[in-house]
Amino acid sequence: MMHPRSFLVAIFCAYWLFSPIYAQSIRVGLVQTTYENTLEKNLEKILHFISQAKESDCKLVVFPESALYLHAVAIDNPSKGEIDAALEKIREKAQLEGIYVMVATQYKDTDAGSYYNKGYLLDTAGKVLIDYKKNWDVPRGFSIEGVPMNMVICSDRWYLEHSDLPALTGGSRIIIDVSGGHGGDDGRPDLRWIRYRPWALRTHAFVLVSNPVTREADFMGNQPYGGGSAVIRPDGTIQASYLYEEDLMLVEDIGLSKGAQNELNTRRNHPIFKSFWEAGQQLNEGIQLESLQEIIPYSSPGTNIRIAAIQMDCSRSIEENVDKMIAYIEEAAQNESDIVVFPELAVTGKEKEDIMAVDRIGLENALSRISTAADDNQVHVIAGMPFVEGNRRTNCAVVFGPDGLIKTRYAQLHVKRGDLFVPGHSTKAMWFQLNGVYAIVTIGDDAEWVEIADLATLRGMALHFHISNELVLTENEALLSKQKHIEFLKYARYGAVVNASHSLQRSPSEVMGGGSMIVSREGGHNLPAPAGLEYYLPYETSIVTSASTRESVLYATRKLSWDYPEGILHSWRIRTRKKREQQGWNDWITKGLHLIETEVDSDAN
Repeated sequence: MMHPRSFLVAIFCAYWLFSPIYAQSIRVGLVQTTYENTLEKNLEKILHFISQAKESDCKLVVFPESALYLHAVAIDNPSKGEIDAALEKIREKAQLEGIYVMVATQYKDTDAGSYYNKGYLLDTAGKVLIDYKKNWDVPRGFSIEGVPMNMVICSDRWYLEHSDLPALTGGSRIIIDVSGGHGGDDGRPDLRWIRYRPWALRTHAFVLVSNPVTREADFMGNQPYGGGSAVIRPDGTIQASYLYEEDLMLVEDIGLSKGAQNELNTRRNHPIFKSFWEAGQQLNEGIQLESLQEIIPYSSPGTNIRIAAIQMDCSRSIEENVDKMIAYIEEAAQNESDIVVFPELAVTGKEKEDIMAVDRIGLENALSRISTAADDNQVHVIAGMPFVEGNRRTNCAVVFGPDGLIKTRYAQLHVKRGDLFVPGHSTKAMWFQLNGVYAIVTIGDDAEWVEIADLATLRGMALHFHISNELVLTENEALLSKQKHIEFLKYARYGAVVNASHSLQRSPSEVMGGGSMIVSREGGHNLPAPAGLEYYLPYETSIVTSASTRESVLYATRKLSWDYPEGILHSWRIRTRKKREQQGWNDWITKGLHLIETEVDSDAN
């Protein structure tokens, strides 16, 4: 029997997920401050902006992380009682003005204790709705003016329970990141808002970031840095933003409309991941999960891996495409590549009529020729192609070993072209080993399901190869696609995004395919850019080399070493999640680790 509380929460979630009532808008004020050097000065600033937000008819005003007090820049050392008194003044101000206030501070439990980051949400009566310790707590969602939302403090955005679960199972339509350093400008100058635009796109929610401006230079020499407070729409476009303006408030009406619920439902209910998201929902309802056997992550040897990424024009002829692929395999082998990676649907091209016309015999002939080329040249190969089995057609990546044998055939999980393909049913098929290193391969729209890469990395994946055949039509779409793919591969130590070029089918002025990249997770927090990178992104994954829109080949070699700096994402996340064992979130991730290398019945849809 369903727990009564579970039943009520399920009704609430279904109401928000499926109800078409989002015709209203809500006005929000995002404050972009600079940190002052005393508690009193920051308090004065916060009280001023609360008044200003009320005068602007905002329902909610949001301040950055540590807006009330940041010990690192302060010249005072207030007692716990003094910080509590300042918070009480903010609470009284919220009540006086009748406005919701989201505010954060560094806090300590005793006068002799250490500072940690804490966030609060106060309602119009001054009541504390959320009291949230960063890296420890996973706050539940809340509602303002009937609009479901959730709150994240800065680096907690790396965790699925903060970033994606609230939208998938709690119906969050607005996600608010109270950030505290490298926010919208992380990725300057060309990839600003790299964390936030893909986040909005994959959750179909508005993503809001409030981030301070710091006048001093950061570890990369950027001065000032921070800023980038913004409202990001569910399609990933920017509604409004600041760069480095100081002590201003961005006032925006967020017009809510019914989101792309079908895509959210597809993601939440995929047979592989459905039980994972349901378990996360149970934890948010206060229901403890069954503990599963802990999984020891895979360990890979430290070794050099040379990647050849083939950004290929795909014609409408299978024979022509395979001829070209074989020539590239030979060239890559001569360049001492360990693996040659071709785009999604490289064998057939992406045109619907061509994919529907090809039969199993034609595909097996192509497989045989590519297999022979891999064997002759002693190199791994990833090739994108359809696969036909009975009445099922799947969009696949076939991985060949240097002996020509098929190591795995992975079928795309997230399928938007439902008129052509059925979704895959195996995460086990993503996995293969390359010179003893554990790797996965993903395809196309899989990039919007970050849980795939997140869980695979925690399981021990070191190499990630993502193949696509994406034709974008504007510069903005191309930029968003690039950010989405960098976000997807940020968990791996090394890998490649390989897209098709489309210059055969398009005039030069219309060509917007390509954009392939070889990426590597290097450097990190407070570490300057390592040598040999095209674009350094210390909080994502850096671009080693990339292609424009034309047919081209990318080569790169990186040594996979386990001696990584503390900034490496997955080890830090493992340590932090251990703090949450009593809350059950470690059990949740363990469940995900069991699911990320499994398969379900092909008829489970």
